Amino acid sequence: MFRLAAIAAAVFLAVPAWAQINVRLDLERDRYLLFESMVATVEIQNYSAGPVQLADQESAPWLKFEITRSTGERIGIVGSGFLAGTVTLEPGQTIAKSINLVAYYQIREPGRYRIRSLVKIGNLGSSFASREQTVDVVAGRQMLSKSAGFKDESGAEGLRNYVLLEVQLGRQVWLYARVEDQGGTIYGVIPLGEWVTFSAPKADTDRDGNFHTLHQAQPRHFRYSIISPKAGVLKRQSLSNYNSLPNLTRSEDGQVKVVGGESMDRSPQQPRSTKTP
Repeated sequence: MFRLAAIAAAVFLAVPAWAQINVRLDLERDRYLLFESMVATVEIQNYSAGPVQLADQESAPWLKFEITRSTGERIGIVGSGFLAGTVTLEPGQTIAKSINLVAYYQIREPGRYRIRSLVKIGNLGSSFASREQTVDVVAGRQMLSKSAGFKDESGAEGLRNYVLLEVQLGRQVWLYARVEDQGGTIYGVIPLGEWVTFSAPKADTDRDGNFHTLHQAQPRHFRYSIISPKAGVLKRQSLSNYNSLPNLTRSEDGQVKVVGGESMDRSPQQPRSTKTP
C-alpha cells in the first residue's frame, strides 16, 4: 500500500484534487549504444473537467526530463535545451511529444541512467511527473574502422572516420556504423541491422567518401547499407544468397558495389525492444 501511495505522489505533484493529469514516458528499448538516438515519447492525458495549458515560459520549457546516473549524478542539458511550444489540452484529450534525449542531454558515457519526464501546467501552476524508466547505455565492441576523404557542397575537403560496432540487444547482436571526424566529433550512430556472428561483415569506402557495409542478418539474408559523411543513410537493401553469394567489391576508379545475391526488397529493420514482459 505504501508503494502505491509513493507512485501516486510521484505522478501528481502538489495539484488540486480536481486536476487529473496523467503523464506517461515511453522509451523504445532499455539498452542503447553510446551516442545512438534515444527517442523518448511523453504522453499527456487530461482527465479533468477543464482545459489545461502547456506553454513554454521564456527559456523554461513546459516539458523537460530529469536524468540521473546510477551514482546519483544529475545529467545536464546541451546548450539552451529545447522548447516544446504552446498546446491547450482539452478535457479528455491526449497528446504525445517525442524527443531525442541524446541531442539535448549530456548522455556521453556508458552506464545506467534513470529517466523521468516532468510536465508543467501553466494555468494550474503545478507540475506532474511520469514514472521513472531505467536504461543501460553501452560502448559496444569495435570491429573495424575506415577513413575517407570527401568534399561538401561548397567544395571544401574533409575527412571522416567510420567505425563498425557490434552490440548485444537482448538475444540479438546488432551492427552499427559510427561517423566521426578527426577531432572526435560524432555525427551519428546508425543501426545496420541484426547480425549472425559466424559470418564476418565487410566494409569499404568509395571515392565520394561514403561508407559501404555488407553483413549477414540471417542464414540466407544479407543487408547492404551506404552511409554518407553526414551520417545519412543513402541506401538499405536486403539480399538473399539462394542463387549466388553477395560480395562487396571495389573497382579501380573507387566505386563500391555489391556483386551477386538477389534483392529481397524488404523495408529497413529497427532494433526490437529488449524490455521484458
